[in-house]
Amino acid sequence: MSAHADGTAPPRIPNPVRRGFSDRLRQIRYRAALAYYRLWRAAGGPDYLAEITFWEEILSQRCAAEFRRDSVRLPRLLELGSGPVSILASGIDDGLFTVVAVDPLARLYRYLLRFYGVTYPIQPLPGRGETLLKQFIPASFDIAYSSNALDHTGSPRRCLEQLCRVLRPGGFLLLEGFVREGTHGNWSGLHQHDLLAEHGSLTHLDRAGRRTNLTEDLPLTCVSERVCQFKDRGIEAFGYEVSPDMPPDPPWNYQDWYTLLLRRL
Repeated sequence: MSAHADGTAPPRIPNPVRRGFSDRLRQIRYRAALAYYRLWRAAGGPDYLAEITFWEEILSQRCAAEFRRDSVRLPRLLELGSGPVSILASGIDDGLFTVVAVDPLARLYRYLLRFYGVTYPIQPLPGRGETLLKQFIPASFDIAYSSNALDHTGSPRRCLEQLCRVLRPGGFLLLEGFVREGTHGNWSGLHQHDLLAEHGSLTHLDRAGRRTNLTEDLPLTCVSERVCQFKDRGIEAFGYEVSPDMPPDPPWNYQDWYTLLLRRL
């Protein structure tokens, strides 16, 4: 794989094929997944690859490692709002956990991947965060994860209630996303909620500025909380190229990104 013009190596992305396949097949599918990621980024979407290192460090050090000490089975992880290509695939390759991904657009995403001949180890299931108990039994997951998806749902609070129900006591809930994306998105389309992490909780603000603590009265305790500018998440370290025609102050460069790790009581 060639290096970038500045001599840096291209970003490492999760291998889209499980171990055991031939090297040739792995290379073909890897290139297909890489092309898809590049198209996604070129179309103006966020660079999801830049998020892998931060959340994987949390999961491996604080979550998966602890579960693996206590049990021979891999932790079972539920991802809410995975999109077509979950960023958790590298965790599967590294044997950190098994993943069940849920997304309202899962059927369409599967058709999209098949159309472009992309094979990926995580195939999302159709479903909504507000109705998880219709799909899964209570306390059936060790970890639940949602990245930049809760603010796209009809009811973030209902989603959190359902996530708590399907998460076993002692399990981890990892939430992250852009701070106040409703405001940044001019309250258009899916952007109907402002979310931010503060004081160990997830806070919701509506268009009128009314504030609600979404994690209040839920059986959750904060393990860690972080809010930083998205550009400080190490995106340049992953070989992100800024095109010459990009505005000097692109929105993704300065919107804050929250990460909130909670534990189920």
